[in-house]
Amino acid sequence: MVVLKPERSDVIRTRRHPWIYSGAVLSASEEAIRGDLVPVAEAGGKVLGWGFYSPTSLIALRVLCFGSKAPEEHWLEHRLQAALALRQSLAIDSNAYRLVNAEGDGLPGLIVDVYNRTVVLRPLIRSTVVMLDRIVVALQALFPEWAIYLKREERTSRLERLDLKNGYLAGGGEGTEIIEEGDVRHLVDIEGGQKTGYYLDQRDNRKLARRQASGQSVLNLFAYTGAFSLQVMAGDAAEVISVESSKRAGEIFRHSLGLNARLSSRRFTWIEGDAFAYLQSCESFDLIVADPPPFARRKSELSGALRGYTELNQLAMARTVPGGRLMSFTCSGAVLREDFLNVLREASRRAGRDVQLLQELHTASDHPVLLGHPEGEYLRGWLLRVL
Repeated sequence: MVVLKPERSDVIRTRRHPWIYSGAVLSASEEAIRGDLVPVAEAGGKVLGWGFYSPTSLIALRVLCFGSKAPEEHWLEHRLQAALALRQSLAIDSNAYRLVNAEGDGLPGLIVDVYNRTVVLRPLIRSTVVMLDRIVVALQALFPEWAIYLKREERTSRLERLDLKNGYLAGGGEGTEIIEEGDVRHLVDIEGGQKTGYYLDQRDNRKLARRQASGQSVLNLFAYTGAFSLQVMAGDAAEVISVESSKRAGEIFRHSLGLNARLSSRRFTWIEGDAFAYLQSCESFDLIVADPPPFARRKSELSGALRGYTELNQLAMARTVPGGRLMSFTCSGAVLREDFLNVLREASRRAGRDVQLLQELHTASDHPVLLGHPEGEYLRGWLLRVL
């Protein structure tokens, strides 16, 4: 059991937020410290909910459910089944998708992505590791004969003191998969790539970029393995320039390009380098995609992140042709919606360009966000028209 401090219980009961911070915890039992699912109680003993305790994390508790009644015996299996049913109902035009989005699917501390016939697990808390065998069995029931791969998340693994190694838990392979996103094929480096190997959350935004691209010159900044680049090439872009600092990412892009023979004749350039430096002296483009890595992972880094996003968008706006489009993103959870809008306003002022907001951009629909957990909405973006 985890017992809460008396002065915090009322707020937690009323707010019903799935995260409870360490400052609200009075005591924790051995079972809680071990990682078992335990009751969360007021100091007087009244149970408010059930959750998982992380003794070394600022987020001390991740609540599975509120109420005094314990979850039914097969809660894990049923929630995984419900997550799969939701994805099937979305009619996703790809054989790669997010199956479990942690709190968004009622499975805190767990990310599960599907790439063709490989299921990738990403445990984020100790309790997920405690349940790992059970999770694997449940996934094997949903995806018989598919490979299951464990991908360590470095930052949370260090924080939670998880002794995890990348590797197959069931089946086997070479740590890669070939996926299809619409009519475009892509190599995914599960073992060595960022996140679980690919940015599934940008699927819908890549489709939007493709619809904007016909006959246009396109600049893809922070291109990673070129998923945006391949989609705009498939959308008949006149020219595509991709800028990415990782040599390995460029190798993956070239492999993926070879999987799409009809795109090989498209006019494209891959530049291994820094996006900020490239924007200082490049030509102007009809469409620019700016999807940088997170500049801030915590609130203490926010001010520096906002300066970085402002500089990036000022440079990008200056390199957008009059009437052209800019797709600008932040995946820094600490950057809130109004923060990012203020960044874009300031960047517009500094660039001396009027800018129209055309469409707000979010994660793809297979990344559900719990309404009571706004922290789950980490990806923010706008489609802009630069005048």
